[in-house]
Formats: sequence, C-alpha cells, structure tokens
Amino acid sequence: MTIQFKSRDDYLFATSLDQIRSNGVTIVTGSDFEEYRDLLSTARPDHKLGVPFDPKRQPLNSENSYWMAGYDSAGNVVHTQALKRLNLSKSSLGEYMCENLCEFEPPMGGIDYERTVYRPGPGAKRMRGVVTYHGEFWLGGEPGQFRGTGMSSLLARHAFLTAMLRWDPDYFFGLMSKSLVFKGFSARFGYMHTDPDAIRFALRDAADLFEVVMGYNSNEDLRFLLDMQLPEALDKAA
Repeated sequence: MTIQFKSRDDYLFATSLDQIRSNGVTIVTGSDFEEYRDLLSTARPDHKLGVPFDPKRQPLNSENSYWMAGYDSAGNVVHTQALKRLNLSKSSLGEYMCENLCEFEPPMGGIDYERTVYRPGPGAKRMRGVVTYHGEFWLGGEPGQFRGTGMSSLLARHAFLTAMLRWDPDYFFGLMSKSLVFKGFSARFGYMHTDPDAIRFALRDAADLFEVVMGYNSNEDLRFLLDMQLPEALDKAA
C-alpha cells in the first residue's frame, strides 16, 4: 500500500508523530483551555496556567490557539506545550507587547508592573503579520526517561510543524528565563535568534528581577530547520 501526502509539510508532520511515538510518547491536542487547565491540575498540580493561555483572561478558540499533551505508555501526562496565533497587521510585535505586556505574564504571578521593564529588541521590532506564540513547554517522566535524550528538540520541532500546517506564520516566538537560555534551551528548541534582556519582570515585595529572553524564528528559518535531518540520537531516545 502506498500512502500519499498532500505536501512535504504533511509528510514531515506524520514522520514527526511517528518518531515521538517510537520514543514512548503519544500526542493529544485540543483547543478547550478549561480542559487543559483540568489536565494540568492532575499532571502538574504545582504549575499555574500561564496568562497567555488562560481562557478567563484571553479570547481563546479553535481558530487562534491549541494545546498539546504527551502521554507515556502508562497513560501519564509527561509533556505539555501550547501555541497561540497573533494577527499583527497594524503593529510590530514590539509595539504590541509594549501595550499588552500583561498578556505574557509568567506563571508565578505577583508581578509589579510599575517596576517591570520591557525592552523590544531588533526581532520584536521586525515581526509583523501572522505571529505564533509558543509557551507552556514542559517535559516530565522519570529521570533519564525523556529529559536529556533529545526529546525536547523533537517535541519543539513538532510544535513548529503544527504551526506551519495550521497558520503558516510569518514568525514564531517564545519567552524563556535567562537561566534556561544559558543552559542551552533556546538552541535545543531550535530558535535560531534571540533578543536578550527582553523583559525584566519585577516581583512584588522582592528586589530581584525575573529576566526573560525572547527566542524567535522567521518563516524562512522554520522551513530551513524543518528541512534539516534530525540527529540520529533522537531515534534512540529512551
């Protein structure tokens, strides 16, 4: 039997799912973020749903957002991530975030916006059109089961693929703590560019600032990445 795909993106998507399954994870997707909140309450009881994907604070629907969850062979949730489409036809991402920074509040809450500083970098100033925000990335499991095996790269690549198939965005971006970037997470996720020192969130009753870096790719970057062969190590991930 011959299976025919409509496009190369469809082929890459099917191959990506097969690789994830072969490494012990089954992906489920949805667009009901109340359902996602319930999923988190069981899988990650210590995690608070981030503001960008909180349906009580954001207009989320099947056209502009969706979540992904990964289950291991025992039926446990071991992975999450979520994506949201922004239509920026009249402003850059930098301009949008200057006006709507509270939409990207980190999950710890308690932000003092009087002292918080947003500094749009070259990438944020450049981004316009259809822009996909990527967040809620988490990978669990037992030590050595998934983390440290290359699965985070494979799962992030799958997020790129789903965004390309659904929205074909002009840009794709995510926010991560400075400490995670220094550990190489932006490279593992496949971000080819970063705007450092993008946001300094001030916490109420705390002197320290929570520093955030923005990683991003253009549509051209995404297609370049998706045409690359995945490291052989991913095929052998536990």
